[in-house]
Amino acid sequence: MELLVVIAIIAILAAVVVLIINPLELTRRGRDAARLTDLSNLQQAINVAVQEATGSAATILCSGGSAPCNGLSNIAGRGSDGTGWVKVDMSSQKSVSVPTLPIDPINDATNHYIYCSDGNAWEIDAKLESTQQSGKMLPDGGDDPVLYEVGSNLKLTSPSGGTCTY
Repeated sequence: MELLVVIAIIAILAAVVVLIINPLELTRRGRDAARLTDLSNLQQAINVAVQEATGSAATILCSGGSAPCNGLSNIAGRGSDGTGWVKVDMSSQKSVSVPTLPIDPINDATNHYIYCSDGNAWEIDAKLESTQQSGKMLPDGGDDPVLYEVGSNLKLTSPSGGTCTY
């Protein structure tokens, strides 16, 4: 009988610990941290590429194509020479090194990175999934409350219209 009481107490303590720690939320936070870091690094690299470039904005932001241009990390490649999902050629930068483009930690049809440029400005979006970080999506300055948006114009992508729809 005493053994059953001890096992019951251990089970209750284990359940409380799992509820407090919430390993799924910790996993989501880790993926969101990677997303925020990826977007910050890409923002810096694209800004440097625009400053170092000598061509027009459209040829810089939509390398190898015409404006407007877009890319999704779950469909296009990871080349940083303008052939990947970000259409900016970052391979020849002197200040910032981007050997390959990052992809979303999940990178499926729901969770992926979105790049859009109208030839004058650009935007990259990602969906944050943790309850701790999801509050950053609404006040980020963009027009989509369910995506975290960075770039020089946060009105380019929109579910209902804009330069790039998704």
